[in-house]
Amino acid sequence: MTSPGKPWITANQVTLARLIPMPLLSWLIYRGASEGFRNNPYMWSALIAGTLIGCTDWVDGMLARKYGPTVLGGLLDPIADKVFIAFAYVPFADDTVGLVPAWACALMFTRELFITALRSAYEQRNLSLKTSYLAKVKTWTQMQGIGVMLLFPLVGPVAGLTWFLAISTALPLVVMAVIWIVKKKFFKGGLVMSGSVAPILALHLFTDEALTVKWILLAVVGITWISGLDYIAVGWKQLRGRGDFSKADGVRLIGALALPGLLFANLVVVPKWVPAWPVFAILSLELAVGGLDNLMSHHKRATKALAWGGRVLGVCVLLTGGLFLMDYADLFLYGAFAVSLIGVSAEFWRGRDYFLDKRIRDRALREAAVHTPESQLT
Repeated sequence: MTSPGKPWITANQVTLARLIPMPLLSWLIYRGASEGFRNNPYMWSALIAGTLIGCTDWVDGMLARKYGPTVLGGLLDPIADKVFIAFAYVPFADDTVGLVPAWACALMFTRELFITALRSAYEQRNLSLKTSYLAKVKTWTQMQGIGVMLLFPLVGPVAGLTWFLAISTALPLVVMAVIWIVKKKFFKGGLVMSGSVAPILALHLFTDEALTVKWILLAVVGITWISGLDYIAVGWKQLRGRGDFSKADGVRLIGALALPGLLFANLVVVPKWVPAWPVFAILSLELAVGGLDNLMSHHKRATKALAWGGRVLGVCVLLTGGLFLMDYADLFLYGAFAVSLIGVSAEFWRGRDYFLDKRIRDRALREAAVHTPESQLT
């Protein structure tokens, strides 16, 4: 039985539980791809599973706010969000499924890795940028976008889809009005939710299914990049103005720009007998280590240029080799995965004292010992 004031389950446990079923989500999509989209039980299962996984993001956030955040939780939560987006979008970019174009997904993940690399550079120099509201809702927009895009080919042109979109447009406004009446508090999230669905409803009513899905994807990619413009425009100017741009910054930014395009090229260009799972694995590993790099940069313990570049650029070289020597594309992909796995594992091992809160606990114990009367220590 848990002690008073402690939750039955912690925010970190919810976050870890959210990571476990993500490969199942992609498996369901691939399993159902051979049977078409319309009323496909595997696709329905993927949609339901993705919705449930997405909802856990709200649960662990609520627990963290109520019982207090941890350094580990601050690292895991954004990693889980990004890995979820990877497992949700990558299968649909594979031309064996073909719901969304690979180039659009490559653009979206290029933004994720590029902004993460910039954030590490800023953290190393104590340059802090205020996160915009759009950046805060970006992940929610990405999650909602892929779910709605899947609904169109899954359900088809039926009245139920129109009602669903209409209710999704109106309900946030009703909630916003109730919150204002009861608490006199303006819930701007209601406007964001309603405003994001209303154009989809209009497209659904006046255009065809393919065009609607295409515009939803373009909107998701556009919001993803727009949400990072402050990091690029404002932060980059500050970074260049300091005159201390380093090799470590360079290899991070070059790798962030090159890696997603090469991964998605391998997903759609290499022969179909080449497995797709290394693409998922590499993208997830590199998204995860980016979050760790932000944390280590904050503590001025960022990895040097040679180690970081050796991993990321080594992966890029192997991915490029698979595109030119397609008879051996699987071996190149396996090699790229091995380099990424070993390198990322080494990074997490090196930084374990920081994200496991060990140093924070040790410092607290030392401070407590200093301020404890000698009579209590004997």
